[in-house]
Amino acid sequence: MKSLHEIHALFERLLVPALLVLLTLGSLQTLAQVAKENLRPAAMGRMGMVASANPLASLAGQKILANGGNAIDAIVATAAALNAVEPYMSGTAGVGYMLFYSAAEDRVRSLVFGGWVPRSFDARALEAAAKAADGAGHEAIETVGPKIVAIPGNLAGWNRALEDYGTLSLEAVFESAIGYLENGVPITEFDEAMWKGTVERVKPHKESVALLFKDGREPYEIGDVFTNKPLAATMRRIAAEGIDVFYKGEIAQQIADAFKKDGGFITMEDLAMVPDRVQWTEPISIDYRGYKVYNNPPPGMGIQQLQTLKIMEGFDLKRMGHNSAEYLAHLMEAIYLSRLDTDTYIGDPEYVAVPVDRLLSDAYLDEQRKKVVERVQKRKLAAATHPEDTGHVVTDAGKGAIDPAYQYATTSLSAMDQWGNAVVIIQTHGGGFGSGYVAGKTGLIFNSAIDWMEKIPGMANSVAPWKAVGWCIGGMMQFHKAGKPELIVGSPGSFGILQSVPQVAMNYIDFGMNIQDAISAPRFRWKDELGSVPPTEVIMERRVATEVLSELRQMGYQLDTSLGDWSMTVGGAQGVSIDRESGWMMGGADPRRNGYAVGW
Repeated sequence: MKSLHEIHALFERLLVPALLVLLTLGSLQTLAQVAKENLRPAAMGRMGMVASANPLASLAGQKILANGGNAIDAIVATAAALNAVEPYMSGTAGVGYMLFYSAAEDRVRSLVFGGWVPRSFDARALEAAAKAADGAGHEAIETVGPKIVAIPGNLAGWNRALEDYGTLSLEAVFESAIGYLENGVPITEFDEAMWKGTVERVKPHKESVALLFKDGREPYEIGDVFTNKPLAATMRRIAAEGIDVFYKGEIAQQIADAFKKDGGFITMEDLAMVPDRVQWTEPISIDYRGYKVYNNPPPGMGIQQLQTLKIMEGFDLKRMGHNSAEYLAHLMEAIYLSRLDTDTYIGDPEYVAVPVDRLLSDAYLDEQRKKVVERVQKRKLAAATHPEDTGHVVTDAGKGAIDPAYQYATTSLSAMDQWGNAVVIIQTHGGGFGSGYVAGKTGLIFNSAIDWMEKIPGMANSVAPWKAVGWCIGGMMQFHKAGKPELIVGSPGSFGILQSVPQVAMNYIDFGMNIQDAISAPRFRWKDELGSVPPTEVIMERRVATEVLSELRQMGYQLDTSLGDWSMTVGGAQGVSIDRESGWMMGGADPRRNGYAVGW
């Protein structure tokens, strides 16, 4: 009889070519009908669950669980595998956050590895740097290249979690990732769209073109196989020698030399400080409808999600009805007001005073709730007085199409194990393929995190040497009842992260959906990128009822429905829930991207 390890290895060897055949035969224009009709079932399991943005990444994590590893081992294996299957979203030279519940310690901990500004950074150098589209439909305003790279934290974060709470070595948890990088993974329809949408980020950089373009000439397409053998060698060396080779040793020297040659700022000194800066910290929390809700503290921006939930807790959402005009209007206004706070206050707490207690206080949020009511009533009055005034209509995109102009480059992953541990990661490159920059022959794709900071001095998240990046990627949540996790969820999506995750959570808690249906249900987001606050326009999926869209437009909301029924722009959530009585876990993953949950 084959061992579990042998069975999973066989499954992996069969799954990759099977996926390749299916993708080659499949339509290039049509998403899976199951996903379109919201018929995807939740994954089920009692021994463990992994949900990520790619089935091969989820499988890498589930292999670890099936062979006795815990949730931390599994999520690091999944995170590392995303180097191969989602290279445009995140990787070893990216940045991230983790929210972890330790069953043994019975506590929630936050791990921040979201990147830091290099010590020698000079914002004036960005004036002549290459630009690319920002992924939000704007023109070429986002900087690319080595000058915009933050000191990467993902590897140090993964390692810190493994050392403190894992049971396996880097070598064991990197095994699937290295195999995928060396042997190749199939390109999906979604991958193709992302590759084509990020060409301009990659083209300025010789090493990047050679590594990330097929035969060094053109983007990969559906049915192709992508490998990154240089990164496989780098990861194998890190697995064998430990992370010091990346942050203080020979690989660090290669990185520093490449950045110096190509005009970037990262030095050996910058890299060497990272392992000591990645330390556990206390999460922030609120109470919501009988749940204790945890999130990451600043410089993460997850506080916006907690504010949104507390404001909405004061309304009878079931009476309003799911995705009714009344519900959506109140939720949009709650998010709008909370976003103003994020823009004003959130930055590195070592540099700025962030008034967390006041922003989460009942007194403050009661006032914010009153403002929500006033703003909705004002819109209703205007609609009744001037019914001919309607919100902007944009409906020219094909139904269900993936628009390659939207190049968000973040990913989320969640895991639970049989011992009760629960963990969520959101990690990112910042933009599609990050800065577009690959350092020398390392195969490492570097982030563009600094471009998410304010370049104007004096703001909470203004860029400054060695300052931590203030990040929307801190926004993930764990919902606990009777002291134990029941629901964990995160999402990518730029500043839409802070809007998508509360929508998924309320779908589950207030409207009784299972985790997969809660993720698949229609969503919206304000267009609130840097420089666009306060926002004026809302992206909304067209699966929201026509009469609701009409009523919201009558209320003066500027709705963009051009991205069709399903849009990655409203996020790509992954989550896990558990029924404590039976022990059954349910996993959900977003059909808007390549997401799949795998349980056992």
